[in-house]
Amino acid sequence: MRLNDRVLCVLDGEEHVSGAGLLLMTAAALHDRSISIPPEGKRWAASVIDALLSAARAGGFKQGGVLETLIANDRTSDRVTDLAIQAIDCIGGAEALVAALTRGGFFGEDR
Repeated sequence: MRLNDRVLCVLDGEEHVSGAGLLLMTAAALHDRSISIPPEGKRWAASVIDALLSAARAGGFKQGGVLETLIANDRTSDRVTDLAIQAIDCIGGAEALVAALTRGGFFGEDR
């Protein structure tokens, strides 16, 4: 999957994926048929997506249903990128993003 440059950032000279990029990559794990993911991986991806979109909705994001539909079919368009960025922005900062990712099981059981 090729990520839109808008979901990448450079920190201390190294490229990193933003929260919106994580959302889109997780959606690819769930929906992209060209990627071989076992059923437990798909359940994990669905849980992470649900947690992120739930946190975004709680923060005022009103287009969660639209974004869910779009990421199931198209994860590279400008519209999907825009909505993913807006959703993550509504979560409310790095601590809230980490909390949502934790609720979704992103970090596994170690966290």
